[in-house]
Amino acid sequence: MIVDRATTAIVVDSTSDLPGYLADDPSITMVPLTVYFGEEARLDWVEIQADEFYERLKNGPILPRTSQPSAGAFLEVYKRLLETHERVYSIHLSGKFSGTVASAEVAAGQIDGVRVVDSELATGGIALLVARLVELLDKGTAEDEFEAYIAHFLKDKTFYFLPTTLEFLHKGGRIGGASHLMGTVLNIKPVLTIEEGVIDVYKKVRGVPQALELMRDGLVERTDAGSTVRVSISHALNLPLADHLKGLLEGIKDRELKIMPYSIVGPVIGTYVGPGAVALGFIQE
Repeated sequence: MIVDRATTAIVVDSTSDLPGYLADDPSITMVPLTVYFGEEARLDWVEIQADEFYERLKNGPILPRTSQPSAGAFLEVYKRLLETHERVYSIHLSGKFSGTVASAEVAAGQIDGVRVVDSELATGGIALLVARLVELLDKGTAEDEFEAYIAHFLKDKTFYFLPTTLEFLHKGGRIGGASHLMGTVLNIKPVLTIEEGVIDVYKKVRGVPQALELMRDGLVERTDAGSTVRVSISHALNLPLADHLKGLLEGIKDRELKIMPYSIVGPVIGTYVGPGAVALGFIQE
């Protein structure tokens, strides 16, 4: 059985923070999470965009909170897509961060033809997987090969991120294994990673430039010379830092790096990583 655009649709949630070309792709449907400022509810990437969100986050007195879509919201989307497609792949935020994937699984249990995937990632890490799946749809791929790629990605992916502060992860209860860093000395920058869907510390260095170099070095250590490496860079409205990281990566000459357009870290993930964060996701093909 062939998986292609005619037979297969992709569903994501809004924490995938898809770059524009994927957000506009007709084969992808996004189901938004919700951001709350007090009692005011806004749908992520639908009713609130990143620029407004970070302005309110920095200047507002209310720390936002978030909530997952309902199973009913997913079921409605699945039913609509299955009227014109044979199957749906539903790709979501780590289940260790949110109940979003659980809502999707409840909905999928009520209808045939839906495969729910816990990406074990967030933001540009999810976008990296989705971008590759869209390429496989474009060329038409045997279903077992499509499934094999997802398994490969889940096993071998790497995701690093550098928050400007740990304050938001701590307040949001998402700090995971990095909790011991809350008292970290000024200017010690922890590069964090997501392993098996949970945030942990990769390494600590002194200063942002060194942290970005550490992320680059992590890519070199975890991939082979001569290989093709798919890369995503995400930033929470910190284009200079993203460009700096991209420049460091472009200095790697013994691998073929295929770097996606940037993902902007949206309101829901921004609630926990705060403004200014930058992230690197990659997978060796």
